[in-house]
Amino acid sequence: MDQQLSERGLSLRPFDPEVFARVWSRVMPDQALSPIQPALPALRSPAQTAPAPSCLGEGSARYVPQLEALMDQLHAALGSVRQLARRGGGRASRLLASLAADQQRQLRRLSAAYFLITGRRYAPKGQGAAPSGPLSSALRTLFQQAQQCAAQAAVLARTVSDDPCLSRLLEDIQDEAQSHAAQIRVLLEELL
Repeated sequence: MDQQLSERGLSLRPFDPEVFARVWSRVMPDQALSPIQPALPALRSPAQTAPAPSCLGEGSARYVPQLEALMDQLHAALGSVRQLARRGGGRASRLLASLAADQQRQLRRLSAAYFLITGRRYAPKGQGAAPSGPLSSALRTLFQQAQQCAAQAAVLARTVSDDPCLSRLLEDIQDEAQSHAAQIRVLLEELL
């Protein structure tokens, strides 16, 4: 509705009780005979308005250690998945390459959030090592890593409920990690 009004060159103005009283007195000059007694809403002072929730601001700086831990975990898993994708072949290799691309995107999104909160770039520590042994054992390890990532993101999403943007980002990462675990499980079902 606001968009339709603005397209016509009109706009809604905030409620002004004085203007309303003047107009209503013209409509119903004798207020005692009026079947309607308009109730004027109480106006809120600027001090009474609730502050808007912070969105990836300095108020979220207290979550930096948990974000760093999640980024380190995602970075290590990404290294493992990439190395395993090169080692594998066929469908497994394609699936792992797709998972690696998803994890890279998740890491970029977290890095951007980290930068918006802190003003610094974060370089994750260490590289993930490709799980050794047969492909099924390596996929089991990746499955467990995906589940751990989903659990860590879920806990952190509940913790940062005062920052809706960060909370939503972490919920997205949790959903994708759960999806990755399910895809790895299906791949294992085909291999075993």
